[in-house]
Amino acid sequence: MFRKVLWLLLSFSFHSLADPTATQDASPVAVSQEVSQEAAPMVNGLVAEHAMIKNDVEAVSQRVDQLETRWKNTTSEMNRDLIQQQAVADIRNTSRRIDKFLEQARAANTPEALALAEDLVKDEIRFIETRLASASTDLSNLFAQYEKTSADEQLLVLFNINDFYAYINWLISERAANIKLLEGWQIDTTAERQQLNREITNYADFMTSYLRNNTRIRELLENEINTLPADARTAMETRVATQNRLVQSAVNNLREVVVLMTEQGLPVDHYNELIFKTTGNLAEAVVDFGTMKTVVIGFFEDLMDWIKSNIGGLISRLLLFAVLMGGAVLIARLVRRVIARAVTHKRAKLSTLVQDFFVKIGGNIVLLFGLLFALAQVGLDLTPVLTGLGVAGIVIGFALQDTLSNFASGMMILIYRPFDVGDFVEAGGVAGKVGKMSLVNTTIRTFDNQVFLVPNAKIWGETIKNLTSERLRRVDMVFGVSYGDDVVKVEEILRDIVTSHPKVLNNPEHMIRVQLLNESSVDFIVRPWVKTEDYWDVYWDITREVKIRFDCEGITIPFPQRELHIHGQSASDRVTIERIGSKEQAVT
Repeated sequence: MFRKVLWLLLSFSFHSLADPTATQDASPVAVSQEVSQEAAPMVNGLVAEHAMIKNDVEAVSQRVDQLETRWKNTTSEMNRDLIQQQAVADIRNTSRRIDKFLEQARAANTPEALALAEDLVKDEIRFIETRLASASTDLSNLFAQYEKTSADEQLLVLFNINDFYAYINWLISERAANIKLLEGWQIDTTAERQQLNREITNYADFMTSYLRNNTRIRELLENEINTLPADARTAMETRVATQNRLVQSAVNNLREVVVLMTEQGLPVDHYNELIFKTTGNLAEAVVDFGTMKTVVIGFFEDLMDWIKSNIGGLISRLLLFAVLMGGAVLIARLVRRVIARAVTHKRAKLSTLVQDFFVKIGGNIVLLFGLLFALAQVGLDLTPVLTGLGVAGIVIGFALQDTLSNFASGMMILIYRPFDVGDFVEAGGVAGKVGKMSLVNTTIRTFDNQVFLVPNAKIWGETIKNLTSERLRRVDMVFGVSYGDDVVKVEEILRDIVTSHPKVLNNPEHMIRVQLLNESSVDFIVRPWVKTEDYWDVYWDITREVKIRFDCEGITIPFPQRELHIHGQSASDRVTIERIGSKEQAVT
């Protein structure tokens, strides 16, 4: 029923282009008897030419009728183009002949010649009106044919429709040019101009209705696609593509009509607004300040209408979303507390990093599922969201390869636990105390209070030395004495120093042995066992006490010495090279 009304509207709009009162043949213009003797031959020639042109216009009209009939019935795109070109050529030849006659009449510049010219221009206007009426009927038939043909043939019919659009627009522009010509001769064309403006406006209104209805049908088809399974969408997608071609064709023609209306000084703002709303591209419209203003006002009005009609549902959805997210936050906090109690239990024996990881990941998972659930409850389709997250994950994965490598290394550290927060380690080329750990990097504070942020990939890819992973640690020290000192006495002194220190453990037992007869000294190893946290205190205390006791007991801590025997000199000339630090000096 709607399509029948649409075709009726189209037929009414185009048939209105023909003025019923103007289709009657105008009475021949009589030449005044008062023509001057000099101008009489020129005027007589114009009268004869005028009669011939009127006959040619009638003949061209009949010939174009026949061409349009052939044009309508042909199925070949090439033949259709040829017929169209021939029809347009005949009309343009007639128009050029009329223009030549008008130039001659204007050159004669007599009332009789101008009257002949005016009569001929009006004949051309009536001729164009006849062509417009015929084209409107043919276009209506094409619309009906488009609905009945198959999808494969619809494209050819659409080409025909586009050609008729261009043909009708050209005829309208020719009619406007004729009216402008009469206005240049100071002839009153108010009635003709008003009639033309009404017809162009009716034409634009029809295209507006046609575009809106086809756009609405396209939106309905697109919404229906979303309700169909993936394997059943092919046929519907074809229909959407066909409907989209119709919409784009109507948009292009409406834009051409807007150009014609702009040339006639008619308001076009709301037509441009429709083009913008249909395409979403302001460049598709004929843009000016009025159009921009109309678009902005229309957008604001649409927004206000949408808010008024949807404010209740919008507020209820926002409240529901807020309530669901508030519940998700509370549940996440509860989950974090439960997980925190579980992982910090003394039987769990989990590292600090593992504890933080499980607490954070547990709460974040609850928040994520709560967000997705809340979005689904307010009516958001999660399919594109999840698809977008998947695509974004792939892109982010390529862009953050180094970060993901650190993350993977952090997971390995989390699983194998080579160290924990508070441990003293040598890892990633840095030695110090582990201050903070994450799945991406580890913060290490050196003994001189420098802070290093080391990537986990660098730590896991190199040797990790944990100095505090064990509860007990052995202190390894070496002390050298001169060859002239009593070995037994030195052992007793060292044993007394070690056993008297309160932080040295009795079990495991300490070790004091002669380790090496070095070049300049006899080296003793001293290896007491201590608690890990007492390592440096014992190391520094014993080293200090050894120096003090050796000085008190007359035990010498030698420096490196080297004797050189020079051949040819007596023993009394022997030179001893003493090395003190990095310097050497000769002693005779």
